[in-house]
Amino acid sequence: MKTYINKFYIILFVFLVALTSCNRRSQLVYMKNLEVNESFLPQTPPTYRLVKGDVLYIQLLTPSPEASAAFNNPTGMQGANQTRDESSLYLSGYAINEDGNIELPFLGEVKVIGLTIDETRRLIQEQAENHFKSPTVKVKHASFKITVVGEVRRPGTQMNYNDNLTIFEALAQAGDISENGNRKNILVLRPTPEGGKTYRLNLADKSILASEAYFLLPNDIVFVEPRANKAFLMNVPYISLFFSTVSTAILLIKFIF
Repeated sequence: MKTYINKFYIILFVFLVALTSCNRRSQLVYMKNLEVNESFLPQTPPTYRLVKGDVLYIQLLTPSPEASAAFNNPTGMQGANQTRDESSLYLSGYAINEDGNIELPFLGEVKVIGLTIDETRRLIQEQAENHFKSPTVKVKHASFKITVVGEVRRPGTQMNYNDNLTIFEALAQAGDISENGNRKNILVLRPTPEGGKTYRLNLADKSILASEAYFLLPNDIVFVEPRANKAFLMNVPYISLFFSTVSTAILLIKFIF
């Protein structure tokens, strides 16, 4: 009986090691086929065009401090003392309404839907020149946020304060993919004026650098799916406990009888 039990434990050990070894190094490495000193041409950042609900941070600078202050601080919030958290940007920014317009002090409604940030800046600059002497206009996207969910260590919504954001930067901010995440099948959901688009990314392959979803756009959702054997791996401790209980019962039966 003792020999049988020893063989039983050996078989169980080998079985569990074989299953848990699925997290081998090749499944945890990013772009594993990218060679040292290999040149590559990553995808250029896509052009983002404004949609309804986007919030813009707009600043007007003129030789007249009074005019600049009146434009930049219509609510007393948009100015030097403004913090860059999401709530203050929402309250002090200019949201694109259902008609695709923003309402600006002195300039009135300006239609910006479908424009890029640079096109919006030039349009407002042209209109400001009709009201102010030598104005300078600055425009930033104040609602550039993406959501990362699934098998990452810190899922949630992220605010981005840079012009561009890559998939690797977003995952790094989310604490990276967990050991149970599938790096070879990342799903990116992208809302567009024409409807939603989906992309599948294989982060283990260098082809990710040429994907349209390598650079993320505002309101993108990144979903990291679990690996196929996650459910089993989660139950390994219970399986081990079960077999341990069975072996203990066998020993007790042998001792009693």
